[in-house]
Amino acid sequence: MASILAALRSADLALLHRVNQAWAHPWLDAFFLWLTNLNRSRIFVWGALPAAAAWWLRARRGRAALTILAMALAIGLSDAVAYRCIKPTVRRDRPARAEIRIVPGENLHTGYGFPSNHAANAFAGATVLGMAEPPLLAPALGIAALVAYSRVYVGAHYPWDVIAGALLGLLLGFGVANFFLLRGGPRRRFP
Repeated sequence: MASILAALRSADLALLHRVNQAWAHPWLDAFFLWLTNLNRSRIFVWGALPAAAAWWLRARRGRAALTILAMALAIGLSDAVAYRCIKPTVRRDRPARAEIRIVPGENLHTGYGFPSNHAANAFAGATVLGMAEPPLLAPALGIAALVAYSRVYVGAHYPWDVIAGALLGLLLGFGVANFFLLRGGPRRRFP
């Protein structure tokens, strides 16, 4: 068992170095730094996101309101489970000591890294949105995958941190969507 864990750690570190160093480019630095910090952007949080929600609410009315509520619940639940339950239990350090390239401008966190809250939250929201609006499933999951990748690219997480976060987000998003949208909205089966 110890040899399996050592092999997983070694693979995790090797993939971190590949993403963070070998696949790096100044344009990607700028893009992934912007993407990973989008949640801190006032223009996005207080401008673009509310405008998109308002447009969607006007176009889809009650169904959109229910979906937005379910997304907020799934994201809040995934954030709480990852940050309050799993991180303090697992206590895995972030890769700051792994001789990685720090993308200029990234504020590396000092707390525990497993699982990635960014990945969990992005996948929870994307799953609910995709289940409510099936044509949006692939684009939403694609954006969530880019958010998760950005966390490894900027050096904030190991690859297994974002994989675990993505799985947590998928599971919680699926559960919330099935419970909330099947019972609260029109009776329909989601794919």
